[in-house]
Amino acid sequence: MVSQETLTAILEMRTLFKQGDDKRDAGLDPNPQGVIRYDNLAYGPDPKWHLLDLYLPQNASGKVPLIINIHGGGWCYGTKETYQFYGLNLAQHGFAFLNPNYRLAPAVSFPGQLDDVNRYIHWTSEHAAEYNLDTNNVFLVGDSAGGQMAEQYITLLTNPEFRKLFGYELPQLKFRATALNSAAVFVTDPGMITGAVTGYFTAEVLATKAELLATEKYITKDFLPVYLSTANEDFIHDQTIKFAGFLEAKGVEYVCKSFGDKKHPEPHVFLMNQRDELAKQCNEEEVAFFKAHLVN
Repeated sequence: MVSQETLTAILEMRTLFKQGDDKRDAGLDPNPQGVIRYDNLAYGPDPKWHLLDLYLPQNASGKVPLIINIHGGGWCYGTKETYQFYGLNLAQHGFAFLNPNYRLAPAVSFPGQLDDVNRYIHWTSEHAAEYNLDTNNVFLVGDSAGGQMAEQYITLLTNPEFRKLFGYELPQLKFRATALNSAAVFVTDPGMITGAVTGYFTAEVLATKAELLATEKYITKDFLPVYLSTANEDFIHDQTIKFAGFLEAKGVEYVCKSFGDKKHPEPHVFLMNQRDELAKQCNEEEVAFFKAHLVN
């Protein structure tokens, strides 16, 4: 049972985040040149939340490498529409971009959203041929809450013991690298699960599913090569820096960048702002990181 206090916090978060996102994206073109978009493809039974959009570079020849997105929003906010401009930009760089919805807290608690991620990743495996997607070159991106889920999904892909805890099967996709942007890694650290977030990671979840949240315990040297981004005014900046050190100790390939300074401050998940020059730089660096890990 989610408390009234948590419900109020969720509603306040949704209102505040949507105001900021709408202001950020006002006037951007949802149909830019060079991109073909397929909207509202169903990947599961829920008619609202089990939908995804797919953006393809128009002039691509041969099979198209794919970026799969897991959006952020504190596990209780966000839609594919919020992420369309970010995804369209990456499609203009030569990648297909999968942009899904998933169910939000408090309608679903952990690990319900990861179940949706697993569902749409398997949908991708099953439908890749229809859209000429390159199943041998797949990349995963996640920001904030989506970064936490991307971290978890990569861990269960690369560690059978962790995957067994969730009961998932491996998709027929070859993931080559990932980008975790302002990611909520080490999610059980003090101060991470508070306010609206408790609508997803409920007291019951924390009491009964602690092992499923112990992601870092199961990360091995086989974790994917990862580009980590954060910013000088990212409220969870230190989680990214801590994770970089953790990956270093594990022997995992990574790049870690923090953007912004006192004269040009950057906030949490700044790279979604398509008008921001540092966001443009970050996105181009991540694209270059992915292209460096393409396999012929």
